Amino acid sequence: MAEKPLADCPDSGQVRKRPRLEDEEQELKVAGFSLSAIEEMRRTRDNELQNEPMDQQLRQFQVLDEVGSGSDEDDESDNASEQQGGRYGEGGDEEEEAADGDGEEYDSSEFDDDEIENLLDEKLPEELRESKQPKYEQRFKTVLEEKRLNHFEVLPEGWVQVTHNSGMPLFLHRKTRVCCASRPYFLGTGSARKHAVPLGAIPCLNYRRALEEESEVEQQKTDGAPPVAVCPMAGASALPAEAMDVEGKENNEGSTDSKTQPDGITALMPAAKIVTVNENTQKESITPEQLNTYCQKLFKFKVIRVLRFRSWNARRKFTKNRKHIKNIQRPTLPDGTKLIKFPILANAGEGSTNPRGRKEWIMNPNGKSFVCILHEYVQHALKTQPTYEFKELQNAATPYSATVSVNNLKYGTGYGTSKKQAKSEAARETLEILIPDVKDKITGNNKDQKSGTAKKAQSDLSVFDDIRIEDPRVTEFCNKTTEPSPNAILLTCLQRNYGSDVQISQEINRTANNKNEFTMTVGKHTAKVVCKNKREGKQLASQAILQILHPHIQTWGSLLRLYGNNSIKTFKEKKLEEQEITVLQSKAAVNQPNYAILDKLKSEMLKLCAKQESVLTMGTFVPPSDVDLPTSSGSNLNNVEL
Repeated sequence: MAEKPLADCPDSGQVRKRPRLEDEEQELKVAGFSLSAIEEMRRTRDNELQNEPMDQQLRQFQVLDEVGSGSDEDDESDNASEQQGGRYGEGGDEEEEAADGDGEEYDSSEFDDDEIENLLDEKLPEELRESKQPKYEQRFKTVLEEKRLNHFEVLPEGWVQVTHNSGMPLFLHRKTRVCCASRPYFLGTGSARKHAVPLGAIPCLNYRRALEEESEVEQQKTDGAPPVAVCPMAGASALPAEAMDVEGKENNEGSTDSKTQPDGITALMPAAKIVTVNENTQKESITPEQLNTYCQKLFKFKVIRVLRFRSWNARRKFTKNRKHIKNIQRPTLPDGTKLIKFPILANAGEGSTNPRGRKEWIMNPNGKSFVCILHEYVQHALKTQPTYEFKELQNAATPYSATVSVNNLKYGTGYGTSKKQAKSEAARETLEILIPDVKDKITGNNKDQKSGTAKKAQSDLSVFDDIRIEDPRVTEFCNKTTEPSPNAILLTCLQRNYGSDVQISQEINRTANNKNEFTMTVGKHTAKVVCKNKREGKQLASQAILQILHPHIQTWGSLLRLYGNNSIKTFKEKKLEEQEITVLQSKAAVNQPNYAILDKLKSEMLKLCAKQESVLTMGTFVPPSDVDLPTSSGSNLNNVEL
């Protein structure tokens, strides 16, 4: 017997045993008690055992184990002790069956059901005998199922979206308490009559298009379900083997079949999309014509003719030229249209009497890449296909090179950061060799477009010229335009003016109305803002500090021009400028000046001249003799005051 001795204890005949909780819980479940009531009973029992007097606890001994001798007498004595221990003691506590080594379960068949119910309810508190009432109030609210959420559109300043009791979203202007059912949007300097209306500003049309797109997606999934495969070799329908002609291809042609992924793997991959600002504007905006077409189904319109002339002379010219409109307006191609014409040799097998007769092929290069133009020209003019030879270079800036070969003759070579870029540059160089006019009329325009794109990217900061420095939407705009956040702008400002010696202290406190108050201290300036969390407060406080440091600046666009991405040239831009000069060296002709380098030098000198003219002095100022000159140093005039 591996148990503690009970002979010395005067109450050894009343051994308090912990009842088997599994059997009791099973009986309570059968009796209809909930799990919460059973758990509360367990806690009550544990509390009663813990609150017993210390002397009674010292007289209690826990049975650790029972070891039988294996004889029939021991088994009978064990059974007798089990039957005696199945009753409840005088203290009202339930006694537990002592399980033997074979793991017999407690047998309660000798108890009456009514007796068990009375014993179970004896210690159960009154609050547990009834079902618990929930501590919350449950009600139902009707809301609209949102569709077509446009992440590029932001509500104007001061506007918030609320849900009406009818379920429809409404838009409220906090300051003026103006409410509208359609989504407001910021127009800026755009034309109020001619601008493209965002699709989100027309709730009914926006929701209808969203439902149509969902139905189209479901239809595509239904139509694109793979058919049930049937084995063609089943039964007597086996087909004889057929001979197939295999056509070899060169490595540079690249078969698309070997690169296609299985449909099963593609189906498991999540569908990721990259949406640009231009694509979103085209998709989520409707032109005045499209809006009129939609509104004609709901409203009635009439067309009126309006002629507006700026002067009497213009009106007279219009009246005079109205008689000759048919002769003046001749159908022509749009401005800027370019056509490539080249002769091709006719084959003798076409039935022509003159096998060397020439035909003329006309090609429009508009919207086509250099690779596409080169392939189309070589296939029709030379009756062959160009091949590409790729190489890997030991150059971190342009690690790949591509060389174009036509009829085993090498023409242009291009370099780039990827094989695709190197292939495009090689095709451009080859076109300039095969068609000299391409250099001035097509590739030159593309270069102008690239420079125009760079200028446009720098002028895109005009969007921020209508936004105040302390506007709460600044952080969201910066995240969507890849511009630095307000906190990053503040760090850049302090680093340029004072280095890394300035310490920034931040503190967030809880206000009485369950809101957060974020405090930022930079030098002697302190800003406090109310925010939702620490991240939002950090950005809002940085905007407030920037406004204090730059009191003469009112818009966020001016700060971006001072400390934004375009304020300094990146390493990549400097590398591109160096590569432009290197590329110009390859355009030199034999025994002739390199006009490309001379033009580049001319443009750089004009830039330097314009820069020097912008800082020319307008004259000399001599202060009066009665005015005292400042004696302090002006070395920190370019720094903001901390």
